Amino acid sequence: GSLVTTPDFAGHFIFATWGCGASCVMAAAIDAKTGVVTRLPFAVSNWPLDVTEPFGYKRDSRLLIVRGSRDEKGNGIYYYEFAGHGFKLVSETQAKP
Repeated sequence: GSLVTTPDFAGHFIFATWGCGASCVMAAAIDAKTGVVTRLPFAVSNWPLDVTEPFGYKRDSRLLIVRGSRDEKGNGIYYYEFAGHGFKLVSETQAKP
């Protein structure tokens, strides 16, 4: 997983990841000011072989891009907005079988 101590997501948040088995990862946003943890409500697995990191994010953006399967269901690219207290799905593109 990642161990970052300075904000790297959505302004003043730290995006943390940790493994949950083979090709499985979980994540959370940690408020660097208050320490409040907001977990991503699913595990991510089965991301494409050409993708080294299933999460895409930036410090100056509330957008989180997730590639792969969520809780072993579906497979695609999912776009979430982080509002500081939860992740809201705003768009998705399913992978072609």
